[in-house]
Amino acid sequence: MKIALVQPNGRFAFSICPEPPLGLAYLASSLLDYDNDLDIKIIDGFIIEREEYVKRISELRADIIGVTATMPLLGEALKIPGMVKEKDALFIIGGPGVMNLPSTRLYEGGYSIVCYGEGERTIVDLICALEKNLPLEEVRGISFISGGNEVRTPTREFIKNLDEIPFPSRHLLDMNKYTDSWEKNMGVAFSPMVTSRGCQFSCRFCSKDIFGNKIRYRSPDNIVEEMSLLYDEYKIEMIFFEDDLFTLNKKRVLDFCTVMERELPGKKWGAMSRVDTVDFETISRMKRAGCVELAFGVESGSQAILDLLRKGITPEQIIRTFKQADEIGVVSGMFLIVGIPGETQEDIDMTKRLIAESKPKWVNIAYLTPIPGTEIYEMTKDLIRDDVDFCDFNDSFGGVFKEGVFEVGPRERMKELMGFYLEEFKGRIDPRLSIYDGSMMED
Repeated sequence: MKIALVQPNGRFAFSICPEPPLGLAYLASSLLDYDNDLDIKIIDGFIIEREEYVKRISELRADIIGVTATMPLLGEALKIPGMVKEKDALFIIGGPGVMNLPSTRLYEGGYSIVCYGEGERTIVDLICALEKNLPLEEVRGISFISGGNEVRTPTREFIKNLDEIPFPSRHLLDMNKYTDSWEKNMGVAFSPMVTSRGCQFSCRFCSKDIFGNKIRYRSPDNIVEEMSLLYDEYKIEMIFFEDDLFTLNKKRVLDFCTVMERELPGKKWGAMSRVDTVDFETISRMKRAGCVELAFGVESGSQAILDLLRKGITPEQIIRTFKQADEIGVVSGMFLIVGIPGETQEDIDMTKRLIAESKPKWVNIAYLTPIPGTEIYEMTKDLIRDDVDFCDFNDSFGGVFKEGVFEVGPRERMKELMGFYLEEFKGRIDPRLSIYDGSMMED
């Protein structure tokens, strides 16, 4: 059986430093673990010019074409079945973008099966059912049309032991394209990894439909084994753990640091964190074990906005943690959000003060997008423009709210904050880090 796994083409701020589609690589590794004779290819639209991408999609010859899509990529994903000249393929779609949007649009776009939630076991059961002509009703976590009606099977349970999942099939990817881009633009051969799934916090803007709100961990030995593979086989110089939250469990972090110091001394890595889950001792130990960067979801310097988003942190915690990281010598960056209904100039000024006192090495600013299914969507849905189509929301930096909702528009707020940051730390910012945010300053 021939299987093609596709990440749609799209334009994003991070395209200058693309990251491999680990979700698709995980699906591929699970399928190959099930049947090593399967013919699997991965097409990553992020690293292909549009003309070449269209050509490769149109010429696909496969029994199964599986597409993954976040919400901003869903509009492009809906075009793929119509682009493929070979009409005998069965089209399957999954990913975060399909979780809370009308499945009728997906079927109308040419998809026969929709996959929900974690995909590794679902894709194996699905391919097995298709190969052996078994009833699709027995495959958990999917939907399809039968007899003119949609059938949605029971939800699949989360994978409890993440160590059971094979490492992503990076050999199916052109890894040199990713590492070369990072080395050229950021000065380091970089690769992402994922060491846990789920998050127990309740930020109102966050969707947890794929991995849930109960965190599950890979073991330190399992993590370090994959890291060794990346360092040795792919010549990676820096690994970043893109978990929702790497630092929730202090004992687990310290145990990991012990294994790192023993097995991979001197190797560089970084991680996503929260300011209320680390302290001076933890950051210091992480530093000794090779941690060079931590990224924090800060969102705002206004306590009122933080409370509205239900972040559960304070500006004082943010400032203290950034000062600790700076003292220890770990690069610290912050994610911020603008375009929050009710946001005032005072809130923006508070965020400026937070930036000035925290001294982040980089900032990333995004518009608030009320993803269907989240609490913030329910809170703000009456403020969303009537012309917004979340099935074709293909501008990842586009605001969705009606005219008149804000004193100053989100785009202007983004420019205001980024301009403040660049001026405040003029001459002290590594120019390579501006790549993270360069497109946000465009007119």
